[in-house]
Amino acid sequence: MKTQIALSVLTALSASMCCITPVLALAAGTSSLAASFHWIEPFRPYFVSASVLVLGFAWFQSFKTKKEDDCNCETPKKKSFLQSRTFLSIVTIVSFLLITFPSYSKFFFNNSANQIVQQQTKNKKIELKVSGMTCTSCELHIESEVKKLQGVSFVKASYEKGSTSVEFDEQKIKADKIIEAINGTGYKVEQGQKELSLQDQTGNCCANGTCKNHMGNLPTEVNKNLKVVSNISEIQKTFNQQTGKTKFVAILSSTCGWCLQGAESVQKAIIEKMKDKDLSVIIIWTNMLKTDDQNSAYKAASLFKDPSIVQFFESENKFGDIVAQRLNPQGKKAWDIYMFFDKDTKWSKDFPRPFDYVHQLSSEVHPWVDKTKYFCGSNLTKRLDEIVTTL
Repeated sequence: MKTQIALSVLTALSASMCCITPVLALAAGTSSLAASFHWIEPFRPYFVSASVLVLGFAWFQSFKTKKEDDCNCETPKKKSFLQSRTFLSIVTIVSFLLITFPSYSKFFFNNSANQIVQQQTKNKKIELKVSGMTCTSCELHIESEVKKLQGVSFVKASYEKGSTSVEFDEQKIKADKIIEAINGTGYKVEQGQKELSLQDQTGNCCANGTCKNHMGNLPTEVNKNLKVVSNISEIQKTFNQQTGKTKFVAILSSTCGWCLQGAESVQKAIIEKMKDKDLSVIIIWTNMLKTDDQNSAYKAASLFKDPSIVQFFESENKFGDIVAQRLNPQGKKAWDIYMFFDKDTKWSKDFPRPFDYVHQLSSEVHPWVDKTKYFCGSNLTKRLDEIVTTL
């Protein structure tokens, strides 16, 4: 039975070695060894099965031996502790703890690893592809190491996606140092990801007035229904033709990352409910970044598939000036803005004021905007959904 016991512990240990190693490495102060056993992960199911089979056989042998001893008239020889059921029970418990280690390994790490530190300002977000992670222990190991860096306000690793997201103050730490810290754990940041994954994360979408462009996220197809206009009167005519429905109007840049994310929010909160809520939708694509042009507008417009959505391309953003001045006499160049108008609203001489609207513009760069109407990222989706729900 000694052989079976040794095999069960060995297979159970092998099954969880990839998850146990990060904990042991941190305890020993040698985090670079943490990913040394990630190659075991694909074989984990086999080790678990082998451990269960060996333990099952050991218990079977134990009961079989006991039955034979009961039938033997001779005085049985006294067994050592290593041959007893008590020891086998201990080994079974140890093997179970080893096999299930990934499920409770998080308790060996600081659980605040991925919490936002409010005192720090989030300036940048970097999304990195990281190889070598195989379980929750790997995620928490990376998070524990990165959060030690001064200037990092948020970190979240995912072994399923093979990626790590980090938000940090670029004035206090550079992305290279974060990559170096992750590589130092033994996991590997794939090359060529840093520049592609940086996004503005100042807490103000487009806060510096020149958002990172995300042309790589644009669809390759084009929307042939996009209308190129040079006269605002064409937009005004379409606006007034949308009768009997609550009107929704958005002004977007075709290569601004936050505007494209805003388009996704519109799709989720507005487009998917426009029939149920009797909504008409008008999207105006305009040039606000150097990378914006008519070609990118045609591609961005293909994000919306519903043919009932009216989309314009207005290169000079004259419409944005009209909207901004209606919202605030000091306003200029409204964009990344999302507006709602009542069913009976008409655009006559002056552009009508929306009954509600939201935007993703920094009040520091655009002092004319209403701070209470600022919603960014996922909060934008939530706020748009709240407005639509009340219709």
